[in-house]
Amino acid sequence: MLKLALIARLVSRCVRSAWMVVALATILCVLDTHYAVNHFAMTTDTYALLSPKLAWRGRETAFNVAFPQDGSNIVVVIDGQTPELSERAAASLAAGLIAQPNLFHSVQRPDGGAFWDHNRLLFASTRDVKTICAQLIKMQPFLGPLASDPSMRGLTDTLSLTLQGVQRDAASLRTAIRALADALQSVAAAKPSFFSGITLIARGEPDKRQLRHLLLVNPTLDFTQLQPGKVPAETIRSIAKRLQLDEAHGVRLRLTGPIPLQDEEFATLAQRAGLIAGLAAGAIILMLWFAVRSLRLIASILATTAVGLVTATALGLAVFHRFNVISVAFIPLFVGLGIDIGIQFSVRYRAERGTSSDLVSALVTTARGMGQSLALAAIAIAAGFLAFGPTAYYGVSQLGVIAGLGMFTALLLNLTLLPALIKLTRPPGAPDRRPDARLARLDNYVLGHRRQVLGIGLTAALICAALLPLLHFDFNPMHLRSARGESAATLLDLMRDPDQSPNTLEVVRPSLAAADQLAAKFRTDPQFGSAHTLSSFIPTDQPEKIALLSDAADLLDLTLNPPVVATPPTDSQVVDGLNRAASKLRQLSTDDSSIRADAQRLAAEFTELAQAGPSSRAKATQRVIPGLVAVLDEVRNFLQPQRIDLTTLPPELVREWQTPDGHARISISPNGDSNDNAVLSRFIAAGVKIAPDVTGTAISLQAGGRAVVDAFIEAGVLSFVAITGLLWVSLRQVRDVAITLAPIVLTGLLTLGTCVLIRQPLNFANIIALPLLFGIGVAFHIYFVMAWRSGGSHLLTSSLARGVFFSALATATGFGSLWASSHPGTASMGKLLMISLVWTLVSALLFQPALMGPPLVDSARAVTAS
Repeated sequence: MLKLALIARLVSRCVRSAWMVVALATILCVLDTHYAVNHFAMTTDTYALLSPKLAWRGRETAFNVAFPQDGSNIVVVIDGQTPELSERAAASLAAGLIAQPNLFHSVQRPDGGAFWDHNRLLFASTRDVKTICAQLIKMQPFLGPLASDPSMRGLTDTLSLTLQGVQRDAASLRTAIRALADALQSVAAAKPSFFSGITLIARGEPDKRQLRHLLLVNPTLDFTQLQPGKVPAETIRSIAKRLQLDEAHGVRLRLTGPIPLQDEEFATLAQRAGLIAGLAAGAIILMLWFAVRSLRLIASILATTAVGLVTATALGLAVFHRFNVISVAFIPLFVGLGIDIGIQFSVRYRAERGTSSDLVSALVTTARGMGQSLALAAIAIAAGFLAFGPTAYYGVSQLGVIAGLGMFTALLLNLTLLPALIKLTRPPGAPDRRPDARLARLDNYVLGHRRQVLGIGLTAALICAALLPLLHFDFNPMHLRSARGESAATLLDLMRDPDQSPNTLEVVRPSLAAADQLAAKFRTDPQFGSAHTLSSFIPTDQPEKIALLSDAADLLDLTLNPPVVATPPTDSQVVDGLNRAASKLRQLSTDDSSIRADAQRLAAEFTELAQAGPSSRAKATQRVIPGLVAVLDEVRNFLQPQRIDLTTLPPELVREWQTPDGHARISISPNGDSNDNAVLSRFIAAGVKIAPDVTGTAISLQAGGRAVVDAFIEAGVLSFVAITGLLWVSLRQVRDVAITLAPIVLTGLLTLGTCVLIRQPLNFANIIALPLLFGIGVAFHIYFVMAWRSGGSHLLTSSLARGVFFSALATATGFGSLWASSHPGTASMGKLLMISLVWTLVSALLFQPALMGPPLVDSARAVTAS
């Protein structure tokens, strides 16, 4: 601990050599700035924020080594208005991305490609395969003419021929007639509408699952940038734009996955960064004005803080070489606590100087009166921050070390540079003022009713302690993101389908047989939606399904693969075909009035199209025919399945589920919305009960949250022990140590109890505010105890209380402005800061004086706090 006389001599020396101190500080600032600019580095890799030595991280790493999850950093979700548009978009975009290997290491289509094109129906039920084959054979008169003449002429001729045979079963064409009428009507009205060829060969609307395809993209990332996936994401969108994959052409493309989510989060943080920074800076300067009432003092405090911030930045880079997304938060910590020291020193200086005292003697007296408490507070705060160093939460561990070193820097500069700047700028002292009558009454009431005040504080503490079991940590990072962002909204959309949820459990077993046995056990529990192994890709009843498809292929061979394909029609032939089909539609006889209405509408569209110009017919052809061609190709493919076993599965698919040495993976999905914490917790608990060695994204979410909470508990205990020991060495009285720590405990309980009452959970974002709140609380209470030990009385009317009040307001208004952020996590941090600072002031200004009572020494011989 710095001796009182040593602090006074240090300040005196700096004041008398003010120009030299400022010059040395300027040189230091320039050198530190040069170092920081040339060595600044930052990683946005959130995966590295937790220690790899944690047991669950070990299992996660082992799983990732055995089954590399390449291609899941960016998930491209493609939704088409029709199955044909979705499939075509996925295939063309995948080809475009593969053509740029420098940006994209791999591009996977988990639900598409040659394997699925030929074998998709083998995974349907035997009953569904029979139904589809029967429908295709029934539609043979429709498919044949289209295959031999895939044009508008072929479509109208086929429709005319078909209408002759469906007078009694017109319902079989209900969907096709309506879809064609809608498509042609939209062409005539120049409105977007999209036609699916599936409606002409199948009853009803397409399966919604056919309208969505996914691409799993593994891009080249630059973690030195705030948004490491920005370039790959922009390239994906650029290629999509070139391929006309947009809503105007019936396709909706969205990006999600770990990298887009992270990039979008940083972009959300930056959305109101200028506004929030402006509000914070303005609020801090305004509170500084209310505290010190001097622009010269404000400039001195801010200059000292700026030099300290640059120095702390250089120290952090020297120790860790780069910042992470958590450790960079030392900036608001340093600013808040550094300005607090500056305010305390400056307010005391103004009080000591008054209206006529010598400036140098006022500064030395200030150092003698406040130096020891400032030093004790700064060292205690530094010890609290450094306690985070040994924890497994590397992000906060680095933050604690940098902030701890920063506190020593802030203390040194506020005892050297700040007095020198005050000497050079010569700000006036505070005019003599009588204590505020309202504060005096409050002070007298607190001191005169100590038992009642302490009783209220104790009661509030007990109530809040009873509420603590209801406080929970929200481990779900999705709840910290704005649902309005594309990647977050897309992921939430995927989570509603358990088969597409990223929050899975993963288990590895030595063999596929063992994996299959365990998967069967998972499937019996209602908490699990599915449990897949490599065997899940071996369809059941293959001989019967292949026989059904082979028979259909034989019957439809010439139908789908005609020996001669007609040449493209002339425009006049298209007009003739439209008129014939219109005539047949008007003659359609059926008892169903809705079908007759749709048939009349389609006839009108055919007639109008026949009477329009060639360009209109060309647009109509482009709208309708590609979908029919795609459907014919799809039918040709799935009528040629291959028997599937472990030897015929695609090698890349096998590698996703089985290692070369035979270890097999089980992937388990939840039953329900995995964005619901209750669903996710039950899912994880059931999984761990069946397989204690389970890993996966769901485990990472919950265990990561628990690791963060454990890190803060561990650091809290270490901080408490370290600060208690430091206070004991400095104060040498158990009572004084208890009086210093009790209000800090009360503030913590009141803050957490309030969170319970307003239903504000702790989360990955707002929990980072706790070190700042703890540091400020420690400082404030040390200031009061040291003043009280020196004989200070009626502290509410002292300059110390003024400094504490405006220091708290500067921090509250400055960093409480984070509440205005559009990022939910940052907004919750601002909310927690505001709540805790209110209770910090209540504890410091009301509970602390009541706890201390009358001064320990005769006020006539004491160095008062005022």
